[in-house]
Amino acid sequence: MFLTLLGTGCPSVNKDRFGPSNLIYTRKTKILIDCGSGVTQRLLQAGFKGADIDYLLLTHLHSDHVVDFYQLIISSWHQYRKKKWNIIGPKGTKNFLFSLMDSWKKERNARIKFEKRKSTEGFKLNIKEINDNNYFMINDIKVEYFKVDHKPVVYAYGYNFINKNKKITISGDTKPCKNLNKFALNSDILVHEVFIEDEIIPERGIRSSQTVHNVKSYHTTSRQVGKIAKKVMAKNLVLSHFVPPVFNKNKLRKLVKKDYGKSPILGEDLMTLDINGNIV
Repeated sequence: MFLTLLGTGCPSVNKDRFGPSNLIYTRKTKILIDCGSGVTQRLLQAGFKGADIDYLLLTHLHSDHVVDFYQLIISSWHQYRKKKWNIIGPKGTKNFLFSLMDSWKKERNARIKFEKRKSTEGFKLNIKEINDNNYFMINDIKVEYFKVDHKPVVYAYGYNFINKNKKITISGDTKPCKNLNKFALNSDILVHEVFIEDEIIPERGIRSSQTVHNVKSYHTTSRQVGKIAKKVMAKNLVLSHFVPPVFNKNKLRKLVKKDYGKSPILGEDLMTLDINGNIV
């Protein structure tokens, strides 16, 4: 089982860090987690296509995690996708995605009529909304989903991916919470978001102290994430979804290492890791 970080950025636009998205894959299975800005381009750069994805999993419905959904759908059709989309997401996913599809219906139907491609299965969505904590199988991967704390976002989830007794945990967007600690226990790889508090300060005309406080309140800070990784005994900590996307790497690495006990891996777009945390 492998992990590719497709996008490690945040809503702030950055040329090196695209919107949040991850790919978990084996020889049999390809699972896409979130579809932030630039996901289709990053998939192609990583050697994959949207047409090949078996499942799309959404952590929550914040725009930076879903903004390229329709681009994923239409580009996959152009790549000759011949199967419907299996999608897992929180409450509200059906209404959101079907509404989005409906807004493009006229344009899509015109394309279908004029371009006369062989299949339209790639425009069909099979959506399951999740609640609480549970699991399901996708071929050779067991997927566990669990609620995290991203309030005021009520429905936000993290995911575990288990294959051959090895586990990758993706935190989703969350502040420190007991449920993440429970499900991330003994992960081989913990992929965790991070709000780098020393790099986010009030700035006149851009962000107030209230803005900084509020954004910080529903994320995990650089002074918390190492403690979490140590508590759950994660074998490898991979930091991603950096807020802000530009920061002092050495300073962050040292700060987190102090709490975690070993150096975290600072995620980069298109970084691929094997289950032992080796960059490949």
